[in-house]
Amino acid sequence: KFYWGTDEILIPVYQSMKDAIEKHTEVSVVINFASFRSVYDSVMEMLEYSSQIKTIAIIAEGVPESQTRAFNRAAQKKGVGIIGPATVGGIKPGCFRIG
Repeated sequence: KFYWGTDEILIPVYQSMKDAIEKHTEVSVVINFASFRSVYDSVMEMLEYSSQIKTIAIIAEGVPESQTRAFNRAAQKKGVGIIGPATVGGIKPGCFRIG
C-alpha cells in the first residue's frame, strides 16, 4: 500500500522512463523496484532525465559493488542523489510511506 497523507493511492507503472517523464512533469523522485539483475541499466536510464529527476531510491539487494560505484559516480556528476541500494524504504510522517 502507498499513502499520500492518510489517503491510500495507486502508483502508476510505465514501460519506459520516457513515458513516465512525459506524463508526470512535476516528479523529481523515483523509486526503483528493479531486481539486482536489471537495476544498473534502469538507474542509468533514469540518469538520462537528470534535469527533472533529482533523487533515485533503489530497493534491490545484492547489487554488485562495481555497478553501485559506477551509477553513484554518474549520479554525482549529474547532481542526482541515490538512496540505496538495498534501502528498505522511507517514511515522512503525515505524507508518505514507501517500501
